[in-house]
Amino acid sequence: MNRFGSILQGNWDWRAAGNFIFGGTGSGLLVTAAIAGSSVAVLVAIALIAVGLALVWLEIGRPWRALNVLSHPQTSWMTRESFVALVALPLAVASLVLDDWRLLAGAGAAALGFLYCQARILHAAKGIPAWREPALVPLIVVTGLAEGGSLYLVVAELSGSSSAWLVYALIVLLSLRAV
Repeated sequence: MNRFGSILQGNWDWRAAGNFIFGGTGSGLLVTAAIAGSSVAVLVAIALIAVGLALVWLEIGRPWRALNVLSHPQTSWMTRESFVALVALPLAVASLVLDDWRLLAGAGAAALGFLYCQARILHAAKGIPAWREPALVPLIVVTGLAEGGSLYLVVAELSGSSSAWLVYALIVLLSLRAV
């Protein structure tokens, strides 16, 4: 308990970490898939984001409390992340069903917003001093894009797609991440 009488959150466990790992990589992959127009990668991205959200749903303790997440969009980055996911995932599915690049572009843009929300959630976790660093938000966004792009290379290789352009994009992303 802190000096204000609030109960301090303990350590985040593997479920919370899994949300950021799967959600960050999945959203980076969805952005890359939107740029490349790869439906196979879109399926993988949807699955990764869904797994990340399922893990954070399990972490809540009482899973039906998850609906409370939707009640504070003006103050909560987690609420904003949820709303963006409610846009990104249906757009991604619709882009596959309707084979529409505009829906895929919208899903990619929403995925970028999802990744940004995740970065802001970490930055807002004031209990961890290292996460208060202003450079954390761009670091997390670039990391998610680099992870998604790297996974796209694997998916593209397995599905026989061409992705030479992405190697150069990854070099830029990894250089930005190093900075």
